[in-house]
Amino acid sequence: MWSSIEQIIKPDTLVEASVLLKESGSVIFAGGTYLVSQKDAEIHTLLDINHLLNNQIKIQGEELHIDAGCTLQEIVSFNDQQLNSAILSACPSKNIRNQRTIGGEIARSRTDSDLLVFLYASKTKLILSGSDSLVELSDWNGEGIIEKLVIPPHDVKLERVALLDSAPAYVIVGFTELHDSNTICVGGKTSKILFFQTKSEPDEFAVRKFMDEVEASFTQDHLGTPAYKRQLVSSLIQEMAVAR
Repeated sequence: MWSSIEQIIKPDTLVEASVLLKESGSVIFAGGTYLVSQKDAEIHTLLDINHLLNNQIKIQGEELHIDAGCTLQEIVSFNDQQLNSAILSACPSKNIRNQRTIGGEIARSRTDSDLLVFLYASKTKLILSGSDSLVELSDWNGEGIIEKLVIPPHDVKLERVALLDSAPAYVIVGFTELHDSNTICVGGKTSKILFFQTKSEPDEFAVRKFMDEVEASFTQDHLGTPAYKRQLVSSLIQEMAVAR
């Protein structure tokens, strides 16, 4: 692994893993692609939970149920076109997709992950260890270990702006038209993923407030000003709303 790692522990249960996770310097290890690339010197204990996670994918009713231990490549092989497109944009390398788990992708909370923006926009729900209740991804506080995710059958439109098709996007917008409302999700080179749900006829004040939050989440860099990126987001939302 890397020099700061002192031990690798294989907990007997996810409950035990949750307790050990509270200790300073301990992290969950499943696929491990983010951990290995980051090599955080403050991490000294890896909690290997691969043997505790399932990796099944199945359709129940109209919902797609995916166990947290599924690799991104296993999900691609399941052949859901919208989901696959988001995965391939988020992780172009097949070698990495063969190792990276969907649970790890969510837990990492990478704002420039097309996949994570897709999951937010589709109103994905999580099942956490020790609980049978569903938690909507947009409401999750980051605590607990993800066991399963449930993706409703929504038609998600996803647009990205990047310097290259294979490069991480600096603006990502997800748009979902629901029965009586619309869901908008914004990511990219942002401080956080922004989630907004509005009625089919949106309130102008609420939309302006959300767009102010969008602008504030960007920083000025070689890719442009926050105001410029706000305009990109606005243009993409309008295009997707017209195309519905």
